[in-house]
Amino acid sequence: MSSCSQKKNTTSLIKATVVVAVVSALTACGIAAPKTEIAYAEAMLQSARNIGANEFSGVELERAKNKLQRAKEEMKDGNNEKALRLANESTADSSLAQAKTEAGKASAAEKQMQKSMQMLKSQLK
Repeated sequence: MSSCSQKKNTTSLIKATVVVAVVSALTACGIAAPKTEIAYAEAMLQSARNIGANEFSGVELERAKNKLQRAKEEMKDGNNEKALRLANESTADSSLAQAKTEAGKASAAEKQMQKSMQMLKSQLK
């Protein structure tokens, strides 16, 4: 084997070792605690409650609440990846609860409007 070939192999081996060391260090450190995502999930949950999601989408609201609680527990235990995933799922569930609530309110308003129109029509006859 030539000295040039040995140098390339050694350089490649060093680069590979550095990459493995960096990846290992990053994996060991994991991700930072998802405090921002948990705070956002809390705000979304509260927002859903404020618009009356209990009435129209209680299942989604309860699911969001449970996932948020689990996210907090996972973060406390240092399982930041799982905490981040749960916080994001909680946010999505709260968002779905809000959308279903708005749809439910719109549907209820439409029914009320149709009822009022029927009453007006019957009075005009």
